[in-house]
Amino acid sequence: MSTICLRPILLGGCALAILSAIPAQAETLVLEEIIVTAQKRSQSAQDVPISLTAFSGKKLEELGLTELDDLSNFVPGLQIQLQSPNNPGYVIRGITSDNGSSQQEARVSVFVDGVPASRARGAVVELFDIERVEVLKGPQGTLFGRGAQIGAVHVISNKPQLDKMEVTGRIAIGNYRQQTYEATVNAPVSDKVAVRLAGISRQRDGYIDNLVPGAKEKLNGVGVEALRGSVLVEASDDFKITGILNYQKDDYTGTSFKNRRFAPAGGDTSPFTAAQLNRGDELGVDRELFNANVTAEYRLSDSVHLTSISGFRKFDTDEEFDADGTQAYMLEFAEIAHSEQWSQEFRLNYDDGDRFQGFVGANYFHEKGYQRVPLRTNERSLALLAVPALNPFYGQAILPNGTVNPGPTALPNGLPLRTYGEALFTNYGTNSAYEAFADGTYALTPEFSLTAGVRFTHEKQESAFEQWVDRPVSLIGSLFPNVPRKEQEKDFDSVVGRLVASYKPTTDSLIYASVSRGRRPAVVQVNATLSNTLKNEIVWSYEAGAKTSLLDNRVQLEGAGYYYDYSNFQTSSRPDNSPIAVTVDSGTATAYGFEGSITAQATEALSVFANYGYIHAEFDDTDSRGNRQVLAGNTFRLTPEHSVSLGAQYVRPLGDSGVELFVTPTFSWKSRVYFEETNLPNISQGAYGTANLRTGFRSDDGRWTVTASVQNLFNREYLIDAGNTGGAFGVPTFIAGTPRFYGVEVAVKF
Repeated sequence: MSTICLRPILLGGCALAILSAIPAQAETLVLEEIIVTAQKRSQSAQDVPISLTAFSGKKLEELGLTELDDLSNFVPGLQIQLQSPNNPGYVIRGITSDNGSSQQEARVSVFVDGVPASRARGAVVELFDIERVEVLKGPQGTLFGRGAQIGAVHVISNKPQLDKMEVTGRIAIGNYRQQTYEATVNAPVSDKVAVRLAGISRQRDGYIDNLVPGAKEKLNGVGVEALRGSVLVEASDDFKITGILNYQKDDYTGTSFKNRRFAPAGGDTSPFTAAQLNRGDELGVDRELFNANVTAEYRLSDSVHLTSISGFRKFDTDEEFDADGTQAYMLEFAEIAHSEQWSQEFRLNYDDGDRFQGFVGANYFHEKGYQRVPLRTNERSLALLAVPALNPFYGQAILPNGTVNPGPTALPNGLPLRTYGEALFTNYGTNSAYEAFADGTYALTPEFSLTAGVRFTHEKQESAFEQWVDRPVSLIGSLFPNVPRKEQEKDFDSVVGRLVASYKPTTDSLIYASVSRGRRPAVVQVNATLSNTLKNEIVWSYEAGAKTSLLDNRVQLEGAGYYYDYSNFQTSSRPDNSPIAVTVDSGTATAYGFEGSITAQATEALSVFANYGYIHAEFDDTDSRGNRQVLAGNTFRLTPEHSVSLGAQYVRPLGDSGVELFVTPTFSWKSRVYFEETNLPNISQGAYGTANLRTGFRSDDGRWTVTASVQNLFNREYLIDAGNTGGAFGVPTFIAGTPRFYGVEVAVKF
């Protein structure tokens, strides 16, 4: 990985903070109330009639949650699969949003400071200097737009503050040469202007050896640098502007796509042992992400507020990967993706201070991008994989001793087989959307309220595809013939909405029921063999839930049950011998489930929490016409039927020293997960759990903390993913999850 150039700057900031830290008085530990803006207005999370999980920045720090996939272990109904920052999968209540094609929209909206960031290749952001993270489950199109068919994840960073000068720093080191340097500075410039700067540098070696000659880097290594600058201008008591700039640079080593069919020379086929992947240190992810947004808030009167959110976002990513997971030069792929987007939202909020609160608004969104997939291959090795009839005469691509079979020099029909050939597959997508929306809550009585919302969308989708091969008369040319650029465009109109009834029997309790309509935009799909348009994927959601606080807010309980009815359900599949996933209409599907959580302040020193999620999500036996479905009865991919997370925090003052001891154990468990909707047993991960532990000392005013931590305490082996691109060619690959990580960190603020 490249040298981490931010490290000296951040290390200096950390050192400054350490030298300036001083102890102060202790605070009493209490159950935290989290204020959220899920409904575009500030509310306690306990008062929002939505299945919502929110983590404050403080809670993220206490649990040691620094990556999105770690966060998902503690949110019932949410799974985040992170092969690499270029290839994440967001799963809410069984619905996966992970397709990298420029022609397809997300099902789960990811927002960063009010700006959409849902395109998969740009949806992974580093969690540093965070105010809170909100996860909303169920269709949220009314609140978060066209990409929120089944939920939304909103990451909100800390904003500049006018009332204090503050510097924070954090240094962490651990096994696998883990190194993290983080620093923030908040500085008032005047009584009306403040700036905030934050940065992080994080690096870790990989944990899977690559036996290919010349490789120095282990696979699954991490390298990331990120900077954020923000400015707050409060021009008057009624008008303020917040501007934010984010930059992130990812430099990860190669992903360990390990083949279970062919062992590396001198090795075995276990995904948890050494691999032998071609191109060595050329494998990996190189990604740059930039976004800028300006939020202006103007109070027109005591009851009317106008908000404008302007956003620009851009990413460029290049991932080099060995898709066959062997030492043979067969499926040497890359993925090069680019996207630029602009968005503008105007929203008018109204609150009469009595019975009605709501908003109306309009939004414009434009995005243009492409996804290029180069393939390089030795046709003699590829022939032994793509033409099984050759195997009885020439053997397999990898010989029993682990060496590469030189293979035939020509096919039986006389077609010569080259030692090098290449092809390039490119899809393009341009999307423009105009939206108008309204949402409001009316209190019929002090206890009973009705909420209704609607969003209208007009969008235009333009898709294109082209396919190139270096020599048409060749093996690779016969598999992937040249396809000149093909284009297609369509316009669509759609309406989504929600209706919610909520009842507060006491000031500390809420009961709600909702019905909502979610939509995934139609897909204008253009590839080598077809140009078609898939209908909107529609889901009708029916949900009921309750939230309550007991024992003077020492206990918080929350539960929700839901039922989803899908039509025109879209799934991704890869045709045989194709590197490009296509979207198909898999008919109808249903899902139902329950989620529950409890948080309790058991004693002044001990707080505990527990979450549970159950989901039954599968394809219906027949489609809307009564025909038997191909995937009838199969479970949705990446969807555990049961998931559990538990945790506690014990904090004890050490006499009158001003120092506290803390211990934070956590545990998460999930049942079997299928990685493909074909539900093949060997392309799945059985039930497993992982335990984490954080312990250390801190000043009772939070000015400094020293922490020792262990992730995956018992070194449980598990898979992140299986199947992948190689699966379409008969050689599925498997990616090992993270082993035991341990380390220490020092964090300070003044």
